[in-house]
Amino acid sequence: MNEQILKLLEQSGLQPYYPAQEQQIEQFAQLLVRECLTVINQPNGVGDDDVIRISNDVQQYFGVEE
Repeated sequence: MNEQILKLLEQSGLQPYYPAQEQQIEQFAQLLVRECLTVINQPNGVGDDDVIRISNDVQQYFGVEE
């Protein structure tokens, strides 16, 4: 699981009961990040280069692949 996702999991106080739940939690976090990326990539007047850079930074930070 990505280090940033693990930190957020710890901060939330959520404790997986079974190893399979870790995979589900990671999948949930990745889906949430992908939704955020969808919002970031919507046309909003920000330069394309800025949007691409921000999107890439968020993907790397959370270890999410497209």
